[in-house]
Amino acid sequence: MSTKTIILILICLTFHPLLGGSQGLPRFTNNTDQESLLVFKSRITDDPLGVLETWNPSSSLCNWTGINCNVTKQRVTSINLENHGLVGTIAPHIGNLSFLSYLNLQNNSFSGSLPQEIGQLFRLRTLILASNRIRGTIPASLSLCSKLSYLDLSINRLEGTIPNELGALSELEDVSFMQNFLTGPIPSSFGNLSSLSNLILRSNSLKGPIPEGLGRLPFLINLQIGLNNISGEIPRSLFNSSSLIVIAMAVNRLTGTLPRDTFTNLTSLTTFFVGGNLLSGRVPPSIGNASSLARVDLANNSFSGQIPWLGNLPNIQILSLQSNQLVNDGAGGMDFLASLANSTQLQVFSVAENQLTGKLPSSIGNLSRQLSLLVMNNNFFHGSLPGEISNLVNLTLIAFEHNSLTGTIPPSIGTLPNLQYIFLHENKFSGKVPESLGNLTYLAEVHLSNNLLEGTIPSSLGNCQRLQLLDLSVNLLNGTIPSDIFGIPGLGKVLNLSFNSLSGFVPFELGDLNMVQAIDLASNQLSGDISVTIGDCSSLLYLDMSRNSFQGSIPNSLDKLKAIEYIDLSSNNLTGNISASLESLKFLQVLNLSRNQLSGEVPKAGIFENSTAVSLSGNLKLCGGVPDLGLPKCDSHEKKSGGSKLKIVLAATFASVAFIIIVSMLVFWFVRKKDSDLRAVNEEANSPEMYPMYRQHDLKLATRNFSQEYMIGEGSFGSVYKGVFEDGSLAAIKVFKMGQHGASKSFIAECEALRSIRHRNLVKILSLCSAGDFKALVLKFMPNGNLEQLLHPRIEDCEVEKV
Repeated sequence: MSTKTIILILICLTFHPLLGGSQGLPRFTNNTDQESLLVFKSRITDDPLGVLETWNPSSSLCNWTGINCNVTKQRVTSINLENHGLVGTIAPHIGNLSFLSYLNLQNNSFSGSLPQEIGQLFRLRTLILASNRIRGTIPASLSLCSKLSYLDLSINRLEGTIPNELGALSELEDVSFMQNFLTGPIPSSFGNLSSLSNLILRSNSLKGPIPEGLGRLPFLINLQIGLNNISGEIPRSLFNSSSLIVIAMAVNRLTGTLPRDTFTNLTSLTTFFVGGNLLSGRVPPSIGNASSLARVDLANNSFSGQIPWLGNLPNIQILSLQSNQLVNDGAGGMDFLASLANSTQLQVFSVAENQLTGKLPSSIGNLSRQLSLLVMNNNFFHGSLPGEISNLVNLTLIAFEHNSLTGTIPPSIGTLPNLQYIFLHENKFSGKVPESLGNLTYLAEVHLSNNLLEGTIPSSLGNCQRLQLLDLSVNLLNGTIPSDIFGIPGLGKVLNLSFNSLSGFVPFELGDLNMVQAIDLASNQLSGDISVTIGDCSSLLYLDMSRNSFQGSIPNSLDKLKAIEYIDLSSNNLTGNISASLESLKFLQVLNLSRNQLSGEVPKAGIFENSTAVSLSGNLKLCGGVPDLGLPKCDSHEKKSGGSKLKIVLAATFASVAFIIIVSMLVFWFVRKKDSDLRAVNEEANSPEMYPMYRQHDLKLATRNFSQEYMIGEGSFGSVYKGVFEDGSLAAIKVFKMGQHGASKSFIAECEALRSIRHRNLVKILSLCSAGDFKALVLKFMPNGNLEQLLHPRIEDCEVEKV
């Protein structure tokens, strides 16, 4: 085509009445925009607030709700329908709004897929479709919106991969695809987004490595890719990005170590979340001088070694190092705690579930007065809990459970005005439950189980009107249960006083706990009738009052517990019949009434239809029920006997009595002779001292966390360790591999065999430990080795013996 021809075409286009000049102005009306918006409205199936009622041809579209137009051409430039509860789909006609630069449909209920036609909006700068129900994939046509700077598609149901084409959006500053179902890798092309400042991709199913190019983006300040399946090492380039303020990569599959100078060049960093990965090595010592840090999460990794000095963290608010393999052995092992004295903004501090040992220093009381959560559970701390902890006046939670702390619980804890949660269970605390706990008016949960606490339950706990859970089980408490406890209106979770030596009656006020979900009073010395008010505990799901001395009948009011799932009243002195009203408890899964003195006919409907869910053994006067219970049939009336038959029976009875008296005199001397030997055997078999209680934590301490150094044998169902307890006593500890097929049966079989058989050539069982999936036998330690070593001694052993 010649130059003259091109010029002629341009002249024609310029002066043609329909394409240019003043006569062509009607062509640029907003009719197209109006038609597109009316189609958009037609796809809305629910408009609960009536925001689209103004959308009708009788008025200018620039006056419609949520619509803005430019002044000169009256074309639609902005649509903002955020937070109006609209339901429907996004019409593809929206792609005809060629002047549109801002589209915000956030927080509605749009569904369906994103139309490809959005890519026609070449003036679009902001697209916000967050918090809807949009499905399908992210259209690659979005890469044609070359001016796009803000893109938010978060909290939808998008799936598939992130289009690599989006890396061409050179003006893109903010991207958020969080909380979708996206898969595949983070596009490497994102390393070309030179204007990018915020990249939020958390809570998807992304995988693959972190692109190296992200660390070279000059304006990147916020990188959030947590809660995915991202793997590989963290690119070293990220640690050189002085612009980064937030690095959040928690809960992925990242591996490798953090370099010693990780925090040296991250001078702007305030948030560093890498918890829940597979990182290892030491905690970088440069963390101690990262003065801009406010929030750090290194939890749930495999970091090891000492906790470094933390003395220059003036802005730190959250510091979580829990669930690693950190130690504090050697001199200055607890210096990290003292070094935090300068961190006056610290609110959350956790070193739980590590391998920390030794005594807690009094400097714990020098931590920040802003500290709210202090979490140091599941370590190997011993000694007392320092009373200086009461200096931390803003504490809402203290967690020191699963340690070996001794001494009394400091009464000064009762001066912490904001304390809500106390976790001190699984220690060796002794003395009394502090009366001062009654001063804690915000107290919600108290966990003091598995200690050596004694004395009575303080009635002052009744002042804790916000208390939801009270667990004092497995202690040495005695006395009666104070009625004040049953006057706590908020006690809605658990009341557990089991395995103590509590006595007396259960207060009538028990029925006031109408919100409690679980009551466990098992293994005490409680007596009297079970109060009929138990039926007023209308939210109860779990009830265990077994192994006490309750008497009287089973209260009929139990049938009012419509949500109950578990009832255990076994090993008491209950009498009377089993009420048929228990058949109506639809959600009841376990009913244990064994080892009582119940009588009469057993119901057959409801839970009684399932013989595996009902236990009635030891009640010799029960009858009837379903055949699988194996009970005798119930007789409707006694059979009558004649007078002559009665005489024969009486004569036979007198003869039998006389014979028994004679025989008894003959064998009396033999029984007396053997009595003392039998008594000794029985006392040994039944003595509770022969079976001391061991917790999993005790066995963990005795074997140094079941280390290879202490292993003395291994079999198909478990391993045997040498255990050295705190008192110096030795034991062989067999830990069963419960994941192995047949291990559970092996554990039960060994318990039964070693319990019932005694022989000088059989190893003696000392105790057992059963906690969830953890099963172990504690056996007498035989220092002379095993049978194989005795039959086949090593040559060097024989030579030593000869010498």
